Amino acid sequence: MKDKQIVRWVLGLVLLLTAPAVAVSQEDGLATCPMVKIEAERLPDLNIPRNAHSIFCVNGEVTVVGGHTKSFIPTATAEYYKDGEWHLIQTEYPHDNGVCVVLRSGKVLLAGGHAEPMGVGCSYPVEEYDPATHTFRGFSCLNAKRTLAVGAELDSGKVVVSGNWYAEDGIEVFDGDRDFSRVKAVSVGRASPFVLRSARDNALIFGSGGTHGEILYADVVDRLKGEPFHVPLLRQWHPIFCEAPFCNDLGFIGDEAADDYSWLLPATDWTVGDSTDWLATRPMAILQVRDTVFSLLPTTCPVPVEGLNGRIHYYSPIIADRQAHRGYMHGIDKDNRHYVLCVAYDKTPAPLTLYYTDPLSDAGFPEIVLTDNGDLMIVGGITYNKGLDGQLQNDNFSPLATVYLLRLGNGEAAETSKGFAQTWLWIILALVILAIAVAVCLMLKRRHRPSSENCNPSSADVSAPDSNDVLMQRICDLMEREKLYLNSELKLIDMADALNTNRNLISSCINQKRGCSFSQLVGSYRVEHAKRLLRTSPDTKISEIWMQSGFSTETSFFRTFKAATGMTPSEWKSAQTD
Repeated sequence: MKDKQIVRWVLGLVLLLTAPAVAVSQEDGLATCPMVKIEAERLPDLNIPRNAHSIFCVNGEVTVVGGHTKSFIPTATAEYYKDGEWHLIQTEYPHDNGVCVVLRSGKVLLAGGHAEPMGVGCSYPVEEYDPATHTFRGFSCLNAKRTLAVGAELDSGKVVVSGNWYAEDGIEVFDGDRDFSRVKAVSVGRASPFVLRSARDNALIFGSGGTHGEILYADVVDRLKGEPFHVPLLRQWHPIFCEAPFCNDLGFIGDEAADDYSWLLPATDWTVGDSTDWLATRPMAILQVRDTVFSLLPTTCPVPVEGLNGRIHYYSPIIADRQAHRGYMHGIDKDNRHYVLCVAYDKTPAPLTLYYTDPLSDAGFPEIVLTDNGDLMIVGGITYNKGLDGQLQNDNFSPLATVYLLRLGNGEAAETSKGFAQTWLWIILALVILAIAVAVCLMLKRRHRPSSENCNPSSADVSAPDSNDVLMQRICDLMEREKLYLNSELKLIDMADALNTNRNLISSCINQKRGCSFSQLVGSYRVEHAKRLLRTSPDTKISEIWMQSGFSTETSFFRTFKAATGMTPSEWKSAQTD
């Protein structure tokens, strides 16, 4: 009896010490992602209210260019923030929803945008901004009129441009001097596409928004050099549509010197909810892109989609702070409370932290920029209001001039997060004491080991297997028994239905146990099936092999096979006979 009392005392102490940690981690129902409150510092207003403007930070100065102002009228002005105030300067053209590319030279390329008020039409003009002199110089025109286009500078100094709005899309290239020339058509027209450098002289182009505002499946990826290819993962995980004229390289986390062209993008699970509803609450994840390989970034917890009062509407790309190895994604809830999801991408799995502010009644959906200090500045933008049909409607006729600073570098967020560091200290301490408790239990069992006559097999201490181990085994059994992977249209929801469970549980389980996505797991089964066919049916044509193995296209077969084996199917087949 005395021994039992000792054990109970130790376990009670463990519970006492872990109680504060549990209380903090479950604050507001978000037990899986720590939340840190930060203060939004109000800065001086812009001289001109504006939306759909370009924004960047060069030479330590945050600068906004163009966009439209009150009454939905384009403004041919810019402003830069210096010495605590905004300085107004004139541009050559308004660039309302135009292209913005910060060049390696330190200058900024600006092009296109709406041709008329009310967001009507597209335009040709191109100009260059010199931050050293705060001057603009018009010098050329695009090959095609464009709005909601995106550009990216290659290592050669050439600039790739793609995307359009209510007009034909295509890919064109700026030669770095004066001329823009059309290079090729795209497989599908897109607005605000992601244009990601994938090599020194190549770029990928894809996205989920069409040129007329329609929703696209983003699984077809165009490229500057080479044929389009299909990415099954993007059929489920759509990159979110970022309508704002965001600058190039925001989500770049690679190293050009090492030929590492890696990116982070926010994505949403489009298999959940009404596929026609942009605003539906869906699971989210972080896409990682390197060369032509797309995968989901493993994270310590799911991306939070619910805030302090309902859904968080994420609308920005991920902005990477490459010095701090952190990426930031901005969102807003219905109370106009602002959220910043921080991704510590240099760790595996990547820890997530959700920063949030008090409601900001005078800050809507702003444009966002990372300052040289590692903070985020949110500038201008518009508000959204519910219409008679209950849907959100933007107010482009009344843009905002408000500016806030969210200190995420060496400022307030770091100080506030100390509370979570202390929480983790409590947890670690509790784990140590729990280990001591287990040791005490083992000692007591050794001292009072029952005789064989008193042994009760039904009460033996058998540890239950981890629930994810069980689910992973069920997934593998189903794959191998039913060969679901041979269905080229197989989706996560099909697996969930077959196992009578939740698709999010399956996705999380595969991510945790195999370190890959559902699509990648299915791809691995298909590759193994193709290898068996290549071994046992050497006379079968490759075109039949990939169809019999469950691949939807020959391109996806070759890409997946080579990623898994390092060889093409023909090379692998030859290696087996050598």
